[in-house]
Amino acid sequence: MQSDEYNNQFQNNDTPSGKDQKAKRKKIRWSMLSLVLFICIIELSVSAYQNISKNINFISKIKGLENKKNEELNKNQQLKFDIENYSSETTLESIARNNLKMAGKDEVLIIISKPKEDVQNVNVNHYKKREFDHLR
Repeated sequence: MQSDEYNNQFQNNDTPSGKDQKAKRKKIRWSMLSLVLFICIIELSVSAYQNISKNINFISKIKGLENKKNEELNKNQQLKFDIENYSSETTLESIARNNLKMAGKDEVLIIISKPKEDVQNVNVNHYKKREFDHLR
């Protein structure tokens, strides 16, 4: 009997008992589960950050497009106003007189042109050079 007790004590000291093995397995399982949950939490937080940043980006693009839309609507209204103004007869006559150099009935058009001094000076300088070339 003593040898049996001795053998049991020797076996208990050398190898872990079934309870110790179960406890170690349980710790490993909880560690793995904790690691998986930690990775999931990290993935969820990264996804949430990306979605929030995309949302902010889209909101800023929408505001920019709304501002551009308002500018184009104002420009469109201005152009419609200009079309209505240019369709009147007096406006058409003033455009024809000022820009197209046209005259109305019983009117005489006089155009006063300014002399082109730059062209005349170039020609005079060219002739002066020729006159002095033979003296060299």
